[in-house]
Amino acid sequence: MQRLNGIIFDLDGTLADSQLNFTAICDELAIPHQTPLLEYQQSLSCPHAVARVQSVIEKHEMAGAACATWIADAEAVLNKLAAAKVPMAIVTRNMRKATQLTVQKLKIPIELIITREDCQAVKPHPEALLSIAQQWQIPTQQLAYVGDYKFDLEAAQRAGMRAILWRNHSNAHFIAQADHAIERFEELFNYLDQASI
Repeated sequence: MQRLNGIIFDLDGTLADSQLNFTAICDELAIPHQTPLLEYQQSLSCPHAVARVQSVIEKHEMAGAACATWIADAEAVLNKLAAAKVPMAIVTRNMRKATQLTVQKLKIPIELIITREDCQAVKPHPEALLSIAQQWQIPTQQLAYVGDYKFDLEAAQRAGMRAILWRNHSNAHFIAQADHAIERFEELFNYLDQASI
């Protein structure tokens, strides 16, 4: 197995727990549960409907960011990775303002961050991941994307990266789509090509 030389992370549900309630958002918008929100917004043609959906999503994202907490073990592991100068980045479907609030609140030691405003196509499209690989000048097969949802795994695989599922109490059904699944962030060290860690 080829070792990793860099790691990209999802934010909500992977590094940070914002308790974002997608069911409540769908209920407020009167749409079926499990509806992909950004894709739903893009499907609308009425400007007023688009604005309303955006307003509801942003309201919930900002509320979640304001109360965000670290996912177990993530803080210690990220600080250790940062000290070892392992390349790290975040790719999230969240908006930039909420992402910045979460990163600042938790003091997440990652500077390279791509939000939905920073790319033309959000994940599961691989655009953001490929952009980071190009910036780092690291082959995609030497990188991994760590996330908790199927869009994360799909984006990683489309980019030619290792798809690592951060397994929690509700996403075990995605394991078959992942290259690896971890239950503790320390497990990432098993894949890294960093002898100093």
